[in-house]
Amino acid sequence: MNKVTQFSTMGALVGGRFEGAFPIKNIIESGDHGIGTLEGLNGELIILEGKPYVIESTGLVREVSEDEMSPYASVMDFQPTKTFNLKGSYNKSQLDEIMTKEINGENHFHGAKITGKFKVINARSAKKQQQPYPKLVDAVKEQGYFDFESTEGTLFGFYTPHFIQGIGVGGYHVHYLSRDLKKGGHVFDYEIEDVKVELALQQDFLMKMPNTEEYFSTDLNDPEMLQDIEASE
Repeated sequence: MNKVTQFSTMGALVGGRFEGAFPIKNIIESGDHGIGTLEGLNGELIILEGKPYVIESTGLVREVSEDEMSPYASVMDFQPTKTFNLKGSYNKSQLDEIMTKEINGENHFHGAKITGKFKVINARSAKKQQQPYPKLVDAVKEQGYFDFESTEGTLFGFYTPHFIQGIGVGGYHVHYLSRDLKKGGHVFDYEIEDVKVELALQQDFLMKMPNTEEYFSTDLNDPEMLQDIEASE
């Protein structure tokens, strides 16, 4: 039975809680595939086959050490429950629609792993922030934007039910890592061909909450939280 383990919430990240609350060692012990960020909102974290990488705002891709810290991540031991291949060319919106038709309803989490040849990928990576931390919607005004062409690699992320927005990000949220480990980031559009899609239905969800002074002392009951999530994505 597949299970998502999530460390903190998107609502906390939106509220500016970027303190490193969870060691990467503990995160990868909970799952061999995942996404997230590092302490200070430093870049885009992607975990593939048990190896964690971060794409920094400069575009640098590096492997993450086990003693580094994260404020937010979602991971799972990836065991696909549905796999299919597609010929032709698809953008993110088109492929999201196809995957949504293939999953067993939209009320569960799903892991999504997509591999293929990308004609183009539009990605970004958040810039590391300094304390006192701003809200996420302000922090992402400073980030690196990347347009990659003719690249091969892997998208990984999660489908989160929209009614759980705030715990996660409703819909598909994916990060990219190229096969040569030189390109990646948080992806907001792409065009892909020769597509392999692996989907993993998640029947269990485990949340681990931060145990930091900043988290306990912050009022995260923000009526603008949902709008801020949309604006930040």
